[in-house]
Amino acid sequence: MKSEPGSKFCLHVVIFLALTFCFGLLPPCGLTEKGMKILGVFVGMLYGWTFISFSWPSMICLVALGFTGYATPTAVIAEAFSNAAVLFTIFVLVFTAYCNESGLNAVLAKWFLSRSVFAGRPWLFTASVLFGSLVISFLIDPVPVVFLLSGILYTIFDDIGMERGEKYPAYLLAGVCIIACISFVCKPWAGQNLPGIIALAKISGGTAVIDNVTLILVAAPACVASVLLYVLAIRFIFRPDVGKLANLSPEYLAKLRSGLRLGRKEGIAALALTVFLALMLLPNLLPAGSGAAEFLGQFTMTVAIVLILGLLSVVRLDGRPVFDYQACAHGINWNVVWMLACSMPVSSAMSSPDAGLAPLINNMLGSLFSGGNFILVMIFFLICVNVATQFAHNVTIILVAVPIIWNLCQSTGLDAEAFSLLVFLAAGVSFATPAASTIGALSFANGEWIGMRRAFEAGIVGNIIGLFCIIAISLPLVLLVVGI
Repeated sequence: MKSEPGSKFCLHVVIFLALTFCFGLLPPCGLTEKGMKILGVFVGMLYGWTFISFSWPSMICLVALGFTGYATPTAVIAEAFSNAAVLFTIFVLVFTAYCNESGLNAVLAKWFLSRSVFAGRPWLFTASVLFGSLVISFLIDPVPVVFLLSGILYTIFDDIGMERGEKYPAYLLAGVCIIACISFVCKPWAGQNLPGIIALAKISGGTAVIDNVTLILVAAPACVASVLLYVLAIRFIFRPDVGKLANLSPEYLAKLRSGLRLGRKEGIAALALTVFLALMLLPNLLPAGSGAAEFLGQFTMTVAIVLILGLLSVVRLDGRPVFDYQACAHGINWNVVWMLACSMPVSSAMSSPDAGLAPLINNMLGSLFSGGNFILVMIFFLICVNVATQFAHNVTIILVAVPIIWNLCQSTGLDAEAFSLLVFLAAGVSFATPAASTIGALSFANGEWIGMRRAFEAGIVGNIIGLFCIIAISLPLVLLVVGI
């Protein structure tokens, strides 16, 4: 007998609650008693996100985390919503809605879409969007890039008649999140790379230092290859209908170009966007230690976006403010906000010393190098790190892995810099689950355009592609440039 949708929902709710509140009653398996309770909240969170929704399961999990002994419920909720990423997400969603309301997104979308080179070339268009995501995310932070590019793509899809639920928009939007996440792989100053580089230098007493140029040289080719392979995956694995893109005629594109005009309202929005991007980019370009770099370095993403929204509220056009927070508040996607708010404290709890996760991972990874071909064992180590990062924050995995790598390299004669560099990259291409990456998880929260099933499909395929490129491209480059 086929169960009714209401019965299936109730079953999912029962399983979710059982995992969240009862998993911790099981005997500890290498974790502490508190760690088992935290793991139950983590597993329940993933189950709730996958089969129910993002908002109310996140609320329940935050409260449940407060009864594991990690912190009080009030402290957990305060930690969730005081996180800079959560605050920034709320404001950037409002800013994205403003860019859409002002008409700027429409102008940018039509300008990009109307390039004559895209006529009859849907896969060139696809590759251009994803390469744009990679390059811009490398220059600034990937989070605003995902939201801004997604807003432009929504307008493009509406303009060419693509609807929510179609395969092509889903896999392209998921790809924007995945490629933006991959940009962290070749950024020595961000993501998992910076904590790993610092940890390695500290444990080695300053003798093992990974320089920025070497990391970029080794990682960038793998990132570019990942983009190309993901485009091929969309075309030959997911196989969406791209007829609406393929039928874009030169005449239609010329008509789009002729109608482009940046009015005063759109111009103000473009200036605001330019100022925001400049505040994010200039601190990385100016000489380190200079007065200008230190001053601009105070403008974190949240500070910059709050300042810009405040100034926009002052500017008047035709007697009215160009930005109205209430009018743009509809752009806040609370699924995204609650997902991020819940994942932050749960991830911190999983990483806490009381949970006992670090010793467990230490024992698991350390046992790999008992013997055998070191290259094969190293590849297996990279795969294990990548899998472990699907369930714990990549910085946590890196900080656990670095001492293991250092000790192993001292006993085996392997180069700690080369080995560590590869491990950092392997942890950076983990986005197969909502818990693996904050940026990659944004695709899981986009139920309207992407959907949970397609987010998992894109995440798993993208993860496999990224890890394959690290092993097939970065590993040989490390052997060539650094040695092992």
